[in-house]
Amino acid sequence: MNSEEIYRPTPGDVVNVLRLLHDNGVSVQNSKKAYAELQQYQANPSFCILLSYVFGAEACPIQELQLGGSWIQYRRLAGITLKNNLEKSKYSLGLVAVKEAARCTLSVLGNPSDVRIARVAAQIIVKITALTSFGWWQECGMGNLSHLLLNELFEAGDLRTLSALYTLQYLMEDLPKEVGAASKDIIERVVTLVLDQNTKKNLQKAAFRMCFNIYEQAEQLDWNVEGLSPLQTGLTAASGTFAGVCTALLEQGCGGDIPLLIQVLRSCAIMLEYLDYFTPMPDAEMTKLIDWWIRRTIDLVSSRVDVGEYNLQLKTAAMDLLTAALKLYDRMGGNGPISFLMEPIPMMLPDLVPALVTCVPMSIEEMNDILANDDYRLRDATAVNYHLNETSKDISEDTFMDDDCGAATLRASALRCIDALCVFSSKETFPHLIEQIKILWGADRQLKEASIVLFGTIANGCYTEIELTVPDIIRQLIDTVMSLSEDIFVVSVAIWSLSRILEWAFICEEKILSDIVAAFVSRMQSTSKRVQQAAVSALNTAFVTGHNMGATERLVETFPYLFESIVTCLPIYCDGNLSLLCDLALHLIAVAEDLNITSRIGAAFKSNRIERVKNFEASYVALYINGLLNTHVDKDIFSIDRFVAGFLTRFPDSETSLKILGVWHAALKDAAEREIRDDEDLLCNMMLTCCNFLSVTSTAILTEWSHQTQGSLASLGFQFFTTLPKQTVKSAAVTLLHRLLKFIGKSAYPNGIGEKLLVALTSSIRAIDDSYDKLDLVRLITLMVEMYFSEFPQIASVAFAAAVDALRSDAYNDSCWLFSQMAYDICHTLDTVPGLLAQSRPDEIARIMAQAENTCDKSSATIYLMDALLSAEDVAFAIFPDVMRLIYSWQQAACNFPGTREKISSMLLFYSSKHGERLREHLSALHPNLREMILSTYSIS
Repeated sequence: MNSEEIYRPTPGDVVNVLRLLHDNGVSVQNSKKAYAELQQYQANPSFCILLSYVFGAEACPIQELQLGGSWIQYRRLAGITLKNNLEKSKYSLGLVAVKEAARCTLSVLGNPSDVRIARVAAQIIVKITALTSFGWWQECGMGNLSHLLLNELFEAGDLRTLSALYTLQYLMEDLPKEVGAASKDIIERVVTLVLDQNTKKNLQKAAFRMCFNIYEQAEQLDWNVEGLSPLQTGLTAASGTFAGVCTALLEQGCGGDIPLLIQVLRSCAIMLEYLDYFTPMPDAEMTKLIDWWIRRTIDLVSSRVDVGEYNLQLKTAAMDLLTAALKLYDRMGGNGPISFLMEPIPMMLPDLVPALVTCVPMSIEEMNDILANDDYRLRDATAVNYHLNETSKDISEDTFMDDDCGAATLRASALRCIDALCVFSSKETFPHLIEQIKILWGADRQLKEASIVLFGTIANGCYTEIELTVPDIIRQLIDTVMSLSEDIFVVSVAIWSLSRILEWAFICEEKILSDIVAAFVSRMQSTSKRVQQAAVSALNTAFVTGHNMGATERLVETFPYLFESIVTCLPIYCDGNLSLLCDLALHLIAVAEDLNITSRIGAAFKSNRIERVKNFEASYVALYINGLLNTHVDKDIFSIDRFVAGFLTRFPDSETSLKILGVWHAALKDAAEREIRDDEDLLCNMMLTCCNFLSVTSTAILTEWSHQTQGSLASLGFQFFTTLPKQTVKSAAVTLLHRLLKFIGKSAYPNGIGEKLLVALTSSIRAIDDSYDKLDLVRLITLMVEMYFSEFPQIASVAFAAAVDALRSDAYNDSCWLFSQMAYDICHTLDTVPGLLAQSRPDEIARIMAQAENTCDKSSATIYLMDALLSAEDVAFAIFPDVMRLIYSWQQAACNFPGTREKISSMLLFYSSKHGERLREHLSALHPNLREMILSTYSIS
């Protein structure tokens, strides 16, 4: 298996690869040794050809060989392994191997023997297209891929059509930029299958599911921008067509197919976000939309018709559609086409509200299931990740929520819908709800629990209606929480309901807040995980609410007994509840002025850390060294160390922080050496914990440590960033690399990494779409440019340009904040390397910053930008309108930030002296009050 050009599969090699596949998927043993053996061939082109041969074979090539499973299992595993190798090894496999994989897979795609094989073939086709291009297939003599999918296979029927649908879906998911606006044509072509009465039912549903999956995934794109991407443009253009298909299917009752009806309702909820793109529409069409998307949906919620196993899923989908419509109405301020869809709701409340309330009480079975795992000594279940796991959605079958979580999901959907109704129209909704609450209140534990959770749900939306009764209800809820004989379900929702009215409690002059917090604290030591979670979550909410209202001092009197409870609970909490407890401890030490309290909490966590480290080490060794099955890594130590790092932020101790940093550095190194890739959460936690302790250790000590370890931590971060496929791991690695450079400087990076990392970052930022990930990359790139520009000016300039390309000034909502942070980092780089101003898109930066809130970060960035502009007069003149917009955004607030007013005055003085006529013309167009304010604030004559 060494020569790619002359290799032809031999019987011996086929037997060997089948053994490998057997040990890595067919056999239940699935040992790490077998996986390691498989991995050593990952970049071997001959192995790639051999896998292609096995995947393309309709029957086992070695007829006398006794298989340990069906031949389809072996083919499928060969295909998945081939796909993974193409993804990980990429260009190292060579053209011959990739061509052979393409030839075999295309043959399978055109004549699939099984839906599972068709699905894997589609994934391989997409991986090869990602490595090459759409045009590559025709250049290699294999035909036009687009024509094959949208015409030949699409019209062939049965599994061939399904193969085309799979491939089209994966292309749109994995190659959105390449597909771009063509998504409109794909969607409109695919929905013809849905509407064609001659289409087989399974293909009709598969086509619909494919469209649903694409629109569902598109929700992850950044929509808080005015200029849409080509893919978004295509999807918005096709949205009216797909919405019309949804309406048509609802009119037809989905042919009595309940799973399809559920999928259609979910699709409608997504398509509401596109409402502005496919409206206005003719009155008759809008009437249909109102009737079938709203009236019919309310009828489904209110109906008592039994649809068997799909009852819960159907009602959940219907409720979620109503909630989506109500929330969109609220977000749009009651304006736009969504207002028409709301018309039937007030009239249908008498039927809708009781139907929703019916879904709130838990059944005895649900309660018993929760109780079975509610003891604080029982650890939470941990999911196992397999290296051959496939994550793409299967359009060939109906997929719904698990039975054991269906009822809980229905209850949550009902409560969300009730909450949205209260916000939509509390006056009309409240009378129907209060009657239901009165019926439930004071009954058995199931109904009492439901009545209390309903009160908490309506507390915000219907506050005006319940205002007079709030004090009495709160007293009843406090008594309920404090009662040791009360049921845990009732107690937990009583705590939650009290947390919903904390804003009222903070402004109340009575001692009600102290009583509420005391009730929360009294339940922290419950043996019920459910009650623990409710109590600690509510206390965290109290601190956050107090901070937001500037009233944390009202919590001070609770600190002594709160501290005692935290220390008592620390040894017995675990998993998610321990994480919440650590959040609470961090809230407390952030505001507590009593050093006795803070020091004792610190000592308690330091002591507890010893035991948590032992648990982590024992579980890590058991799983990754001894290879014990059915075990998982105990990750509680990460919660403890998150608190320890926070404690050291307020009470620095570089000796302690460096010691812990060294431990996690060693653990991360071991994970890299063992090639641990099946637990991305573990890798991310290790890297982010290192980041936390880098932040609380002095630069001098870190510099010496980095020298001693020869920059090993940076090498690990670089390794994880460049070799692991998961974006979450890459983002953690980027954060680690940024933190090292920020707190240690260039000496944190071993020789040779800087140049390679800049190149890798440049490629990465151009490939990703998520704005949060882009922000992380921009921060690292800009800092590296500041550090490395003198060494690698060309590479640094290219990387800087890639970071600048990420900027966009047409963003709003949360995205506006993200792009402003990028702009601030770029401005900081201009302060260090002013020569980069011309390629920094200063006009775009100025427009972004003009929309941002006036903060210290904006102040610094404004100063850096204007310093750079004052040294480049031509650029300053060219972007004059954008600079003035930035200046106007400060108004008089610049006086509150040292140096900002003075720098703006210097900028205006420059414009006045060099371009006075243009400045006067610009100022004369302002409102007289704003013009006078600008003139007086910045002393312009």
